[in-house]
Amino acid sequence: MAENAGRFRDAGCEILTITQASPALLRKFLGRNPQPFPVVGDPDRVAYRAFGLERTSWHTFLKPSVIWGYLRLKFRGVGIKLPTMQEDVLQLGGDFLLDRGGTVVWKFTSADPTARPGVEELLQELESRRRADPKL
Repeated sequence: MAENAGRFRDAGCEILTITQASPALLRKFLGRNPQPFPVVGDPDRVAYRAFGLERTSWHTFLKPSVIWGYLRLKFRGVGIKLPTMQEDVLQLGGDFLLDRGGTVVWKFTSADPTARPGVEELLQELESRRRADPKL
């Protein structure tokens, strides 16, 4: 997302990343990898639960399609870090668009650890929502 943050800003959208990382681990990561948007730690996964993000099973995590998904990311140059002991590798993620009042107007909840919408899909969804509701 970092390399596309300007595109989202140009579309009138702010980015916030929530991670499971502890404050100390997050400071260390951001010291080496500064981001052009806020990144906050949620080691107790309160926000994950509030947004309805579930955990997967080891059966799903170890599916060939998921392993292949990680390999595709690696081949594209995406850095995949090993989890720490505090992180839950079975916790699924998601992407959300909220209006100015904080109401979720669109969501994508991951079915497996590698399932995420692409930048183009997110920008198209944002534009579509804006056409339908200019207040967004």
